[in-house]
Amino acid sequence: MEIKVADNNIMYNQCLEIRKRVFVEEQNVPMDREVDEYEDTATHILLIDDEPIGTVRYRPASEGMIKVERMAVLPEERGRKLGFKLMEFVHDHALEHGYTRAKLGAQVHAIDFYRKLGYTVSSDEFEDAGIPHVYMEKAL
Repeated sequence: MEIKVADNNIMYNQCLEIRKRVFVEEQNVPMDREVDEYEDTATHILLIDDEPIGTVRYRPASEGMIKVERMAVLPEERGRKLGFKLMEFVHDHALEHGYTRAKLGAQVHAIDFYRKLGYTVSSDEFEDAGIPHVYMEKAL
C-alpha cells in the first residue's frame, strides 16, 4: 500500500474516479458540485493498494491553515483504517509545507472519525449538497 501526491493527470483522474463513485454515485452529490474551482490549486492525494482505493485533497484556506476536502475510500475497502492513513498523510504533508492548522467540513455521520484524529467541532450544523455537515478544526 502506498499514498502519494497525485502529481500527474493519470493519478488526478484516478482521484476523480474514486470521488465520483463515493460522492456522486453513492451519496448523490451532483457532478457539477463535486468538481469545483479548486481542482487546480488543491493538493490531491491518492491511496493505492494494487489499485486506487482512496483519495483526499487539501488546499490553502488562510495564513497557516489548510482546508481538507473530498476524503473518500471505496465502499468495499472501508473498515481498514485507510481514512486515518490518508488524513495522517495530509497532516504530515501540510506540516512539511509550513501549515500549522487544518479545518474541514465533516459530514455529521463522520464527526467521531475526525474527533479521533484530534479535530473539534467549530460550527453549528449546516447542509452542503443536501448532506448535514459541521466545520471542524485542529492544530497540526
